[in-house]
This record gives sequence, structure tokens and C-alpha cells, in this order.
Amino acid sequence: MAKQPKSAKKGPSAMTLAMAGTGVIAIVAWLAYNVPWLCLFVVAGFLPTLAAAIVDPTRQKHDAIAVGTMSMGAMLPFLLDGFSAMGRTGGREILGNAFAWLSVYGAAVFAWGLCWLFPIVANIIYENRAQARLRQLQRRQNSLETEWGERVKELADLPPQ
Repeated sequence: MAKQPKSAKKGPSAMTLAMAGTGVIAIVAWLAYNVPWLCLFVVAGFLPTLAAAIVDPTRQKHDAIAVGTMSMGAMLPFLLDGFSAMGRTGGREILGNAFAWLSVYGAAVFAWGLCWLFPIVANIIYENRAQARLRQLQRRQNSLETEWGERVKELADLPPQ
């Protein structure tokens, strides 16, 4: 009897998640010790991501991924500036920088907007495609009726045997 192929993995293994979690904890600990102000900026900057993860009902958490990616993209230039100082005071001025906070939270709002808007736009596009296909099929039905007569329409209404 032939062996059954292994089913495709549903997601990352527990070991992979543990290693990733350990890496994240190590990076956060290093940040908290060496540049605590930047660590505070990162934690506060990812609060919208945490909110998205809590609110998103899907298992894949696409909204949280979108919000987190946009937040990280907005934080990155300010983090690089803070790392260039790289001392105990490095990054302290970032907490008082209104532009930095506006950029980070503005990016999160933009990502939330995309998560809200894309399903609506996709629904409109699919609905328009379905309506166009329906009109095309109705034109085809009318041309067949013209060519073959009313009997075609009567046969089309019969249940399948």
C-alpha cells in the first residue's frame, strides 16, 4: 500500500514561534537597556497594532499585519535617528517630537482606512463584473431566442432530468 503524502502545514511550528518570540524578547530587552526612550517610542508606536490584533476577528490577523507594517515604516526613520545618538539620552527628544507621533499614528490610521476600504472596493468591482456577465448572458439568450424561437426559452425553464 502506498504511503499517503503528508498534509501541507497549516502554519509555523511551535519551535519556530518559540524561537521568534525569544528573538523579539531579546531585542526588546536590549533596546530597553541601551536606549530606553526608543523602546518606549516603539512600544507606544505599536499600540494601534495591538488594538488591531484584538479587534480583528479573522485567524490570519491581516488588519494587524497591515497596521503594524505601516507603523513600523513610519517609525523607522525616527528610530534610525535615535540609534545614531546611541547613548542614555539618545532618542529622548523623539518622545517630544510631534511630527514623529503624527507620522506613526497617521500611518496606523491610513492602514486602518485601507483595511476598511479595500473590501468595499473589491465588493463593488465583483458586483460590476457579475452584472456585466449577467447582461452578456441575457444578450446571448435573446440572440438564441431570435435564432431558434420561443421553444428554446420554454426548454430552458424545464427542470433537469
